[in-house]
Amino acid sequence: MKSIVYFLLAVLTIAYVGFLCYVNIYGIENISKTLYYLSIYGGLAIALLYAAVNFFGNPLKIVFFLLLVVMVILLILTIAMPDVFRKLFKVGGDAKAFIDPLLGMLK
Repeated sequence: MKSIVYFLLAVLTIAYVGFLCYVNIYGIENISKTLYYLSIYGGLAIALLYAAVNFFGNPLKIVFFLLLVVMVILLILTIAMPDVFRKLFKVGGDAKAFIDPLLGMLK
């Protein structure tokens, strides 16, 4: 049972990071309120689930951990240079609309 939970959490995490990449590329202003809150609090929920069932262990979890690392690197790239990925995938939204709310949180 525990391995099934690990598998589902790994797949959920990789899908969530992929969703965050999508939000960075497409633009935060172009998504619904539900998806906006999912992008903010989804990671927290997944992290709490991981903490509840313990992350490291058998080789399958290590493979998913490596996939997660690759997805996080992709997420950092989409945060740092979303315009490159927008041009690559030909989707709309400008970087200023995404970065301004983030800068507003820092004030």
